Order: sequence, then C-alpha cells, then structure tokens
Amino acid sequence: MKNVGLRLKEQREEVGFTLEEMSAKTKITTPQLRALEEGDLDFFREDISYVPYFVRFYAQALYLDYETLRVDVDNAIKELHHTQKLKVVAQNKMIKENIDGRINDKKVSKNTGMLRSAGKRKVDYSLLSLLVFIILLLITLIVIFFVFVFPMISQPAANNNDNTIISLPENPNDVDEKPAEDDPNIPFVSAIVISQVNAREYDITGYEANEEVLITVTFVRDVWMKVYIDGVATDNPKSKTYKKDEVMEIRLLAKDDMNVMLHFGNLKDNVVRINDEEIVWDDSIANWLRGIKISFRFKGE
Repeated sequence: MKNVGLRLKEQREEVGFTLEEMSAKTKITTPQLRALEEGDLDFFREDISYVPYFVRFYAQALYLDYETLRVDVDNAIKELHHTQKLKVVAQNKMIKENIDGRINDKKVSKNTGMLRSAGKRKVDYSLLSLLVFIILLLITLIVIFFVFVFPMISQPAANNNDNTIISLPENPNDVDEKPAEDDPNIPFVSAIVISQVNAREYDITGYEANEEVLITVTFVRDVWMKVYIDGVATDNPKSKTYKKDEVMEIRLLAKDDMNVMLHFGNLKDNVVRINDEEIVWDDSIANWLRGIKISFRFKGE
C-alpha cells in the first residue's frame, strides 16, 4: 500500500494540486487523503471495505489509471484481513486459557457442617456466573464476526468494480457549448518540418507566415488534456477529460516564436499529428503513464 500512496502523491504533485484542493474536489476529507498517500490502512480500520473505492475515486480525480494500482490495493487489503483474523484467533485462545485457569483454580472446600454447605453454595454461584459470562462472551464474538469481520472478508473483492458509489466529478472548466472551429476547407500550403529538440520539445519550420496549421490528438483511453498557447491556457479546445477514440483539434495561424504546449494526464499511445504528420515519441516517454507537458515551437527559416 506504500507504493500506491507514493504513486498518488507523485501524481497529485505532478498536476499541481494540494491535499486541501483535492479534498474540496473529491469530498474526501484531508486526513483520509493523507492516509491514502501514506499507505496507512490502520487509519481505515473501522471502514476498510471502502478503501478500494477511495483509491479508485482519488486516482480518477488525479487523471490516473486505477488499473495500474488495483493489484497492490487488493493485496494490501487481503494481507490486512489475514492479520486481523490471526489477532481474533489469538485473542479467543487467550480468553479460553484464562477461563480454564480460573476453573482449575477452584477447589472444593474440605470443611464440614455449615461451613461446608456455605462453601458449596458459594462455589455453585461462582460457577453459574462464570458460565453466564462465557455464554455472553461467545455470543458477542459471534455477532462481531458476522457483522464486521465476515463482510470485510467476502465483499471487497466482489465490489471493486462497482462504479455506482462514487463517480468522477466534472472538471470545473468544462462547458457544454461546442467550440467554434475555423474553416476546415483551408488547404495546407507548405510541407512543414518537425524537428525533435529533446524528448519533450519540438521545433516546427517550413511554414508560411499566417498559414493555417492543424494539430490533432487522437486518444486511446480516457485522458485529461489541457492546451497552452504562448503560456496561456485556452478554452478552445477546452480543458477536460477526453474519452477513448475522441479527437481533439487545434487550428491556428503559424507565426514565428509561437509556442504550443500540450499537457497530458497520461501520454502512453496517444497519437499527435501536425498537418497529418504523426509525431513519433522518444523512447524515454513513449510509455509515460503520468502527467507530462510536450512543447512545439514555431521557428522561422
């Protein structure tokens, strides 16, 4: 669970949110989020069955694929259940040993007459009280097992895929209106040249001034995306979580020193084209599963 918590914390810091901001966004309390990031399952000992839902919801809110965390979460909870069962067995064994010790310590009085009768009655009452105590204790342990322990053992694995309890909140920047598009019939005049500067930066040359350039992103899974032009976030296209097979378009007029930055919540397998020329990602980032920023700079000849 420590690895899961570290992954959540790194993703939150990558997308630039504080714990308090994520608490307001997810409606999960700040102490609960901190416990998830620290991998502290003891914090949730009273409601451990909800931990997978908390992790799933928190991961979705951070634009992180929960499937990459599922195995570690399931293993951590199974290990905790096993530890709790061992503790219950050890506690029951200790109670039984204490009870047996008390019974064995009782000795029948050897006195005669009234002292013997009084002693006998005293032993009988003590034994009756002890039997009542044992019965009540066993009933209590049985109730605790079926109300608390058994549901935690049997239910979490079956409910891990339940998406009806908590859903991903809408991004506050989302709008319902379809963004205006430029005239799609404007042809591409020049054969632009795309040169890699490093794994996250590219230079674009070979264009005419004010020539329209089309940048498209085809998503292979649900991915959060934000676009910046010259350092300013745009709302056309809008910042949101794009669905699998959805295509995002950026139409702009080329000019020297213009910088277009794409902020992906998850880069792996997403396809970016500039005027129909596909970008081949550097091997160091091709399978990137966290937030990453890719920049394209227009440079004159």
